Amino acid sequence: SAEINNVKANRSNIEQQLNDKNRKLNYLNNKIDNLKEIIENNNSLPSSVRSILNNNRLNGIHDVIGNLIEIDEKYSLSISTVLGFAVNNIVVDNENCAKSAINYLKENNIGRATFFPLNIITPKGIETSVLDLLNKESGFIDIASNLVKYDAKYHNIISNQLGNVIVAKDIDSANKIAKGINYRYRIVTLDGELLHVGGSLTGGKSLNNRNIITDKYELENLLIEQKNMLRDISIIENKINEIDTTLALLEDKYYLINKNKISVSEYIINKNNIIKDNELNLNDVMLEINSVNNILNNTLTEEESKIINEYYEVCKKKDIIASELNELMKEKTNLNESLDEYEFVFKKENSSYNAKSNEAKELEISINRMDVKLDNLLVTLNETYNTTYENAILKYKLEIPENVARTKVNKLKRDLNEIGVVNLASREEYERVSVRYEFLTTQREDLYNAENTLLDIIKEMDAIMKKELVSSFEIINKNFKEVFKELFKGGNASLVLTEPNNILETGIEIEACPPGKSLKSISLLSGGEKTFTAISLLFAILKSRPVPFSILDEVEAALDESNVSAFCEYLDKFKDKTQFILITHKKKTMEYMDTLYGITMQESGVSKLVSVKLEDIKE
Repeated sequence: SAEINNVKANRSNIEQQLNDKNRKLNYLNNKIDNLKEIIENNNSLPSSVRSILNNNRLNGIHDVIGNLIEIDEKYSLSISTVLGFAVNNIVVDNENCAKSAINYLKENNIGRATFFPLNIITPKGIETSVLDLLNKESGFIDIASNLVKYDAKYHNIISNQLGNVIVAKDIDSANKIAKGINYRYRIVTLDGELLHVGGSLTGGKSLNNRNIITDKYELENLLIEQKNMLRDISIIENKINEIDTTLALLEDKYYLINKNKISVSEYIINKNNIIKDNELNLNDVMLEINSVNNILNNTLTEEESKIINEYYEVCKKKDIIASELNELMKEKTNLNESLDEYEFVFKKENSSYNAKSNEAKELEISINRMDVKLDNLLVTLNETYNTTYENAILKYKLEIPENVARTKVNKLKRDLNEIGVVNLASREEYERVSVRYEFLTTQREDLYNAENTLLDIIKEMDAIMKKELVSSFEIINKNFKEVFKELFKGGNASLVLTEPNNILETGIEIEACPPGKSLKSISLLSGGEKTFTAISLLFAILKSRPVPFSILDEVEAALDESNVSAFCEYLDKFKDKTQFILITHKKKTMEYMDTLYGITMQESGVSKLVSVKLEDIKE
């Protein structure tokens, strides 16, 4: 009996867990339905972007960037952070498609959107030398564009947005990498911290970071959680079934034990009754023996004879009562057996009742779930279609599959949104718009012609700039090598284009190696060597294109005495072509100057200019 009570208590606890799981599952199902509706209808996108995507009249519209890429969950936060609002930018075939979409937004006063034409956007990347440095860093994960999957035709778009972004493990690794590459590229961590070009940082916890990417992964996580919840519910239901089986076995066992106990008790009672009867019989026999002995001895009196007669009468009555008692005992035994059978049937009926009760509870939970879903559908029916369930049943009948009907309804919704509000003055407005359209078409043709003219001019200017830049670069590079060797008394130096194939956007790096050293990067030079290298480049530029006048402000401050002398001697070579004004504190520099100007304060608050012409002294 105690074991049965424990099993029932355990079953009650597990049943409570099942109810909790079912409530959580209902909540998950509602949340999943809402997310599916948001993703299906693009509700997380701005209204302007959603209008563009739902407008079938616009040609060349592909999708937003967030829908064109697939990302592993562990990289989703970093990629979402890098893209930012660009996740909602629309990819189109060309600039004409973008213009048509922009005109549609303007005419309907819907809002703004950003477009990426496939024929214009060019990819971006990271230099090979920087990649070599990154591969040596333990905190470097990969380039952001390599962490997403997309169709090959969108390579330029994705590479433009993510091809020059470095993904690092954490903020410490990001800082280390940024210093190593001189803050030339954006770096994002797995936790969403962002290091911008130049060294500025963005980080913290965003209060609202919802977008297409996060909605997708939230839906995936919810579906996984739903699957796990269903598995847990199935396990708990199996446990309850096992407990019910165990409980039924225990109750059957209890019934059999109780029945056996009753049988044994009755057996003991019967034996005790037999013992009492035998004792009474023994007493009767003893009395008879004594009576016979007394008769034989002639010692009985008349009174004793009377008592004996009465005694025999009582014995007869006793025998009659004992016979009736045996009949009653037999009847009692039959009744107990009938009672046991009734109890066994009752136990089975009770077990069946419990099973039906559990089934009723599950059905009640299903009903509650359906009620919630029905309420949501009725609200949608009322708010979206402005009708009731009864009215819909009378007027409309679904004659096609549900999935096909849903697709058709979504398409009709998009068509209605495109049509907009009916304008009764559309004829007059059409005439006005037609006139303006013809005017704007003419203007557009003029603008196209002007644009083509400007593009031709820009191409011509680009060609001239490329030619002039390459020519100037080669002259300065040649002069830089000569000046560097002359100032350093040896060594090698050169200027290198970072992107030789893209002259107008290329950077220029300085490679310098003083005599006796085998260095490539200028960052490894000492302060004096860096200064002397910069002076060499300055003289190379002046040598390539002399200027009439130049001011130098403490350019030789980091040089020692011998290098100051070399600087001043080389400066003297430009004396005939350029007039120099040097601001300096170096006495050695002053020795090479023609005229010195100094400021003195002989009286407090009164400054005075003092000049000395060293040319006269030298002569």
